[in-house]
Amino acid sequence: MTISSSTFISDTILFIRNLLRSNVTDPLSRANGIGFCMTAFPKRNIQYPVITVRNTGLNSSKLGMQSEKQWITFTIEVSIYTKSATQTDKLTQEVIEVLRTNQLGSDSTDSEEIFGFTILSVVPIVELEGELTLHRKVITLNYTVIL
Repeated sequence: MTISSSTFISDTILFIRNLLRSNVTDPLSRANGIGFCMTAFPKRNIQYPVITVRNTGLNSSKLGMQSEKQWITFTIEVSIYTKSATQTDKLTQEVIEVLRTNQLGSDSTDSEEIFGFTILSVVPIVELEGELTLHRKVITLNYTVIL
């Protein structure tokens, strides 16, 4: 997958989603990670655990007075929803490890010219969905691209 300057937001989110889909173990062993790692919370029936990846903002600055190149920093939110705190903790650690160890080499963020991986926060949240208690961790992170 190549990050295009005309679709860089969706390309970056899809790349991160696919990286997680391919490298984080789905406890339910769903085919190809479909329904496990997505770019939006599903509106259909859900089988937990679920991981979502979304862009929550970006900022950019020019790389010089005579340049059209931009230094763009993405803020990305990875949310992990499970039915147990233990499973949330395990998947959170696995997501962080996948992102941390896939910065260099082929099929890495570096090969897609996405760099500057930084974890800004990891926030635990407990939500009630009817009679179901959901355990959620929100990992907020930054990546940088030059376009």
